[in-house]
Amino acid sequence: MGHTLAVECKNSILNIRFLAGVILILTAALISEQVHLQFLIDAGGSQEGPGWFLAYSFCSNGTNTLLFVPIAVTFAAGGDAEMELRSRYALFSCIRSGKKQYLLGKAAGLFFSGGLMLCFAMLLMLGVSCVVFGHIPILSDHGPAFSELVLKVLVSFLRGFLNGALWAVAGSFAAVVTRNRYMAYAVPFILYYVLSVFQERYYRALFFLNPRYWMAPVYYNDLFCVVVLLVLSVLTSLLFMWALKRRLGYA
Repeated sequence: MGHTLAVECKNSILNIRFLAGVILILTAALISEQVHLQFLIDAGGSQEGPGWFLAYSFCSNGTNTLLFVPIAVTFAAGGDAEMELRSRYALFSCIRSGKKQYLLGKAAGLFFSGGLMLCFAMLLMLGVSCVVFGHIPILSDHGPAFSELVLKVLVSFLRGFLNGALWAVAGSFAAVVTRNRYMAYAVPFILYYVLSVFQERYYRALFFLNPRYWMAPVYYNDLFCVVVLLVLSVLTSLLFMWALKRRLGYA
């Protein structure tokens, strides 16, 4: 069991598509949040916190940044399950490792590839923020303590991991259900966009319907965001394994 999970995770992470997804998220964050970052530079300081923390918050929780996440996190392994079903390689893998191990391995590979992709991108955002904006001070004498900022950054990585995992598994689930590997890249973005517009237009007070606020703790605290993302990612993983099992039964 452990060997199968390790191999699937390794294959899902150690590929050029994983790196491409990391670069896409980082590039989208730096370009889309350029206005806010430039304003921070021009202001020369902030009442809300040191420059590196604000820059990191702008990049990791920006509206446009989070819009790119559902697309990018599926690059690494989103279409692999459907490709293996079409080529019948999935049947060979089930015979070699067992159906249960295969299902868990594919779900784990998606879960960790999507989660780690966003975490690596956020780590690069943090590095850029510290290097470029580290000299910008906080203008208030009673700003947050450094330990508090570190805790917020660590929790943001947990949210990022679960957010990336959720959309990666959702993309592969869509590909298996529709029998089209390209839907793994399109469906998460469409779903994210539709849910966001639906909430903003019809249910403006129900912020929990908007997937942006599952990641960005604007209206809800970190615990709420982590719990929502954890529950949704686990449920989506179970649905993915169920759909993959059914496809294997008809293969």
